[in-house]
Amino acid sequence: MLYNSFGQQQQLTSDHIPVTHLPFNDDSSKLQFAIISDVWGGRRPGIFEDAVVKLGLLSPQFVISVGDLIDGKSYDSIAINQQWDEFDRDIQPLGMPFFYVPGNHDIGNPLMEKAWRKRMGSPYYHFVYKDVLFLVINTEDGGHGGIKDEQVNYFKKVIKEHTDVRWTFLFMHRPVWQGKDDKQEGYEQIEAFLKGRNYSLFSGHHHTYLSVLKNGQRHYVLGSTGGGSDLRGEKFGEFDHITLVSFTSGEPKVVNLKLDGVIKEDVVNEDSHTITSTLIDEKWMEAVALVNDHQQEKLIAAEIAFDNPTNYPLRVDGSLDSLAGYTISPASIELLIPPKSKVVQQIKIVKKDGSLIDLGGLPSIDLSLNGTYNLNGIPYSLPARKKLLLSWKMIPKKLDKYKPASSTDFFLLKDTSSMIYLTSPEYLNGPWYWSGSSDALLRFKVVRDDNYFYVDAIINDDQWINDPGTAKDILYLHLEDTAGGQNYFGLSTVDNKLSKEGTGTILLKDIVFSKFSKNGLLMIEFKVPIHKVLKNDNTMRLNIGYRDQDNNPEKWVSTLFWKPLWNSAGDYKNSGVFLVQ
Repeated sequence: MLYNSFGQQQQLTSDHIPVTHLPFNDDSSKLQFAIISDVWGGRRPGIFEDAVVKLGLLSPQFVISVGDLIDGKSYDSIAINQQWDEFDRDIQPLGMPFFYVPGNHDIGNPLMEKAWRKRMGSPYYHFVYKDVLFLVINTEDGGHGGIKDEQVNYFKKVIKEHTDVRWTFLFMHRPVWQGKDDKQEGYEQIEAFLKGRNYSLFSGHHHTYLSVLKNGQRHYVLGSTGGGSDLRGEKFGEFDHITLVSFTSGEPKVVNLKLDGVIKEDVVNEDSHTITSTLIDEKWMEAVALVNDHQQEKLIAAEIAFDNPTNYPLRVDGSLDSLAGYTISPASIELLIPPKSKVVQQIKIVKKDGSLIDLGGLPSIDLSLNGTYNLNGIPYSLPARKKLLLSWKMIPKKLDKYKPASSTDFFLLKDTSSMIYLTSPEYLNGPWYWSGSSDALLRFKVVRDDNYFYVDAIINDDQWINDPGTAKDILYLHLEDTAGGQNYFGLSTVDNKLSKEGTGTILLKDIVFSKFSKNGLLMIEFKVPIHKVLKNDNTMRLNIGYRDQDNNPEKWVSTLFWKPLWNSAGDYKNSGVFLVQ
């Protein structure tokens, strides 16, 4: 019915006014709420603030998050509370309830969880609204990743007590439901109790959108609402958005509202996600590292490996980097990599004048090629950028007569001009916490006599840290023994405690070290018995790295190694090999 100007009822039919016969969409059971995704993890100023304004314009019944609302990463309760105060000011314009969900930035250590509980209460909880059950799961239980038994039991009880609700919605930060081999950090127990029930699950953390069916139920990883993103567009799941969920009956309607537009719910789905994730990861192209037998060669023959793991053909094209005085062939590449296939492309490098190439003086070769898929007539294309690693089996200088290092003669004795500087480490964990050589710099060289190798290292560090437990600066030396066994040694830069891991045959007592400090520098020498590490082919393999612990302005750590960690995905044949002549 409609009412005319006199308050009289009139039939809502097309005979009276130009309108369809359907009833008004004013069902009292209608539910409509909005979700924000990651705000932090590289927050871009102004984005979340804009989202708050537009949430006010949309006027949902309430707003809920999927975590990472503050930067966190702090052990200072005052700083933590200041960050929460700032976030609470940001959401103050909202005219509807806002439900907090914890992420690893919000509750990433026990002190931050304590602050959360003091300000907001439990980091996991449930509520019922319009006969719909909402479950908020903490994937950082106890300030660490995972879901503990106490929380699991809580949700088992809640689910059991609410069997007659119209629908169930789950919210969590890290998408632990994607766990490998059914290992979902405790969530698999909650998931088992959801069997036979209609539900939808929303998560975040990756800043890359994904919508998939799991157990017949829709699972989402949301993009970002101001958190760090390359913003390569909705086709790649990288966009800032608000998710709007509407539910009356049947299945919930989910739509993603870009701050400047509207995006379909399945913009990245099971089919397209395989190709977008492949392109984003850039793992489809790999510059195969080459460790040559000699430093000087007439011809360098390197390889680029292409791996297409999807069910769709991958087109690769682009030009190779040109170097003055050198010829690289082929000059450009155009390949079609069939589905589930691998192709290797050889690259040849020669000097234009025909002289020998000195790998020590060869400029860096950067590779940038485009990868393109075509799905349902829509092209998906992104470049992959890799550096071609070219090295050689280095020859440690033989000393005529070894003299033990001391604080006064270290520089002169060890000829630091020929040291290797880790300004561009091939392995770097925590790159956002290492600001370069001014933060921490490791340089080293290897020399020998008839009986020992000497690994001489010099470290610059703006903060020397030796806190209890693992929070300390550590110099690492990795050695292969004669049988290829791996031996991992760690030496605190402050105390004199040498530790060892690995199953190799080199013992702690086999390694002798000396340590000196001078002018803010730390100088360390390891003395390694040759007979413990020299193989039958007259080679010795090592890796060296540094764990840089900083406590100011916050506690964080980065670890840099000369070469990729052994047995890691980035490891390659003959990395860190020295040849004894």
